[in-house]
Amino acid sequence: MTRALGRGCAALLLALCAPWATAQVNALPSLPHLLVKGDATRDVVPDRFTVSITLSALDMQPEVARERVQANLGALLTALKSGGAIAESIDASTFSVQPEHRYESQKRVYQGIRATRQLQVTFPDAEATRAFLAGLPAGEDVQLAGIEPTFSGEAALRGELKAEAMRQTRETAALLARSYGARLGSLYSVSDVAPSFTYGVQAGHWPSSRGRGVPPPPEGPAVIFDAPDAMDSIQVTGSRITPESLAVGTVTIAEHLYAIFLLAD
Repeated sequence: MTRALGRGCAALLLALCAPWATAQVNALPSLPHLLVKGDATRDVVPDRFTVSITLSALDMQPEVARERVQANLGALLTALKSGGAIAESIDASTFSVQPEHRYESQKRVYQGIRATRQLQVTFPDAEATRAFLAGLPAGEDVQLAGIEPTFSGEAALRGELKAEAMRQTRETAALLARSYGARLGSLYSVSDVAPSFTYGVQAGHWPSSRGRGVPPPPEGPAVIFDAPDAMDSIQVTGSRITPESLAVGTVTIAEHLYAIFLLAD
């Protein structure tokens, strides 16, 4: 009985301490310290292009709709074999089958069964992407759902940027300590998550080394289209996007680090 009660109390104590321990992960120390931020960014040209295609067909008979989708998928897969696509990137989803209706004179009218599959494939460069888009049939059954540019060397580049941000935190901390006549002590913590501030400064509002605020990293790389309606052209049917209008922009990759150094006595 006593042992069971002891185990229960220990478990309760751990449960109560867990939120406190989590909150302390990015807490500032009570000792004199310097808190510095290092940031490193690089603009790169995307060299991979992931194309998403929606294949769908509507028919009163589900099997007929499925067969039409499968026929279009087979034709695209055949074209991809000689189209310069990265073979291991080709991914086709399972079938999605659901009834479709529309309203006529305020009445819900059954249209049939719509079968849908999603196809995703990545190309190694813009030229291969343009060539594929040139042969892509544009219509209701085959629609271009989107193009997502990426950079193949992102993982390695992020490692370089993180190392650069680390060097920046060390140099900044040393400079600040010398400027104020203090001695820099040991490293207390380093993280890519901002500590919990208590004196008004918030993550994302720090001035950069160039004297201006660091803009938040983009949500994703952009594809630039020459047409005036370029912004809404990235997720529409293939008839709105011509291969000739595909122009490659740049994407910004950024790494940020927060380091806390204790001050020596």
